[in-house]
Amino acid sequence: MDERTEDVNREAAATALGALADEARIDILLALWQSDSLGFVTLQEAAGFDDSGRFNYHLDKLVGRFVAKTDDGYQLTPSGAKAVDLVLDERFGPTPPSVDQSAGADCPRCDTELRARYEDGDLSLSCPDCETLVHYGYFPPRGRVTRNADDFLDAYSRRLWRDFTLAHRGVCPHCSGRTDTRVEPDPDWYIGYAAQSICTDCGATAGSTIGLRLLADPAVVTFLDSHGIRVDERRFWTFDFCLDDGGVRVDSTDPLRYLVPIEADGEILEVTVDESATVVETARRRPR
Repeated sequence: MDERTEDVNREAAATALGALADEARIDILLALWQSDSLGFVTLQEAAGFDDSGRFNYHLDKLVGRFVAKTDDGYQLTPSGAKAVDLVLDERFGPTPPSVDQSAGADCPRCDTELRARYEDGDLSLSCPDCETLVHYGYFPPRGRVTRNADDFLDAYSRRLWRDFTLAHRGVCPHCSGRTDTRVEPDPDWYIGYAAQSICTDCGATAGSTIGLRLLADPAVVTFLDSHGIRVDERRFWTFDFCLDDGGVRVDSTDPLRYLVPIEADGEILEVTVDESATVVETARRRPR
């Protein structure tokens, strides 16, 4: 048995999840989601119950785990809020419009323009010619429903950039557990060196180029800004160093160091990272 699951009380988990298996209880959660706190009668009306006995029965199934009873009435617990997040995910509603358009970046292997494709919650950036997959990730469908294709891709980039930054700084973007990041040479991808973050609690993994983990580094942000490039105004995959690692090399073996070159307007920022992809040194150079 995986040690991350040893302390899971399966009976309690099944009971908690079973408490959600009724449309009437979902109505109660959704009614509370739209308000800070509601009294018994107000909540009954908001949830659409005519029979107070039936309402009380279903409410009792939620109180404690998903709903808290306070002096001001009833309100969602943190677990209840997470349950509503799941319910509001559009995988339980109409299928959002798909996306299939130019990604605005070239394939690192063959220079063909990449395509951005989104369907059923999953987004991929891939080459239509050599079929290289350069990125794959998830974005809640409800976030697509409310945006046009371009705004959606902007939102996706911002969210994934945040998730990779969190993972790199030790916080799992999925469960908020602790992550450990290591540089992995020769991964089973198209790149030569990957920054791989693994959550020690839930086991979730987040892998990317080393360069993508540097996009929030102060030295990198300052360097790009000095060349008129605002990192928060561009999708992360339009930065060559976030998409390709052709210039990345081992700078030393004892201690282990990797050098990541970032180029802008003929100037190069050489970023040296350690085995955890943490920046240890930067230097600006102009090729002679």
